[in-house]
Amino acid sequence: MTAIFPKILGLIPARKGSKGVPGKNMKLLGGMPLIQYTIESARQSELLDTILVSTDCPEIAAFVNCFDRITAPFVRPAHLATDHTPMIEVIIHALNSAERNLYRFEYVLLLQPTCPFRKPGMIDETIRHVVQQKADSLMTIRKIPDPHNPFWSYTLQNDKLQHVVPDVDRPTRRQDLTATYHRDGEIYIARTSLIRAGEITGGKIAGWLNDNRLEINIDTPADWMRAETLLNQ
Repeated sequence: MTAIFPKILGLIPARKGSKGVPGKNMKLLGGMPLIQYTIESARQSELLDTILVSTDCPEIAAFVNCFDRITAPFVRPAHLATDHTPMIEVIIHALNSAERNLYRFEYVLLLQPTCPFRKPGMIDETIRHVVQQKADSLMTIRKIPDPHNPFWSYTLQNDKLQHVVPDVDRPTRRQDLTATYHRDGEIYIARTSLIRAGEITGGKIAGWLNDNRLEINIDTPADWMRAETLLNQ
């Protein structure tokens, strides 16, 4: 029997401005605009019902509209395209715009262009996982290296070290550490009811362990240089 999947909106946020790497979404990485890596990943998905790009930039919109299965159907308002705009506001605006012209979605899947090197098939794997887990949200995660494990981490306040995780029996051997994970930003999935409540993650949160060795989130010129190095490798 073929599984029935909920209707899912794939959303790529891509504003024109960027302080860290100016114009990064259309900046060429390996001869291809940065945003195109995420566009191609989204287009390979068999489970995304609709794929939208939210942008305030006519150049980005024109580029996106050259591809099939994906569109930039509206211009994002300027007040939602600043350095300080919360991502949840961008998602809610896109969801409202999409549902005015299309049908109701059950989930939104967020794909940020700053993570260009997603593995083939990864999007559909995370969709299957969130559905199988009957989760309200999902994020891709990676294991925190043992030397940086929160049980061995500190804050420094008034020249005094304090444990990040207080009042626990602290392992002294690496082998005894509790495994901990960090979100890597490659994929977020959330129920639309959660989005409308102002959250990207919440309720029952599923984690999808990402073993992709090409880990990068491009925010600075140093990140961009590292992405070029990873691409060359």
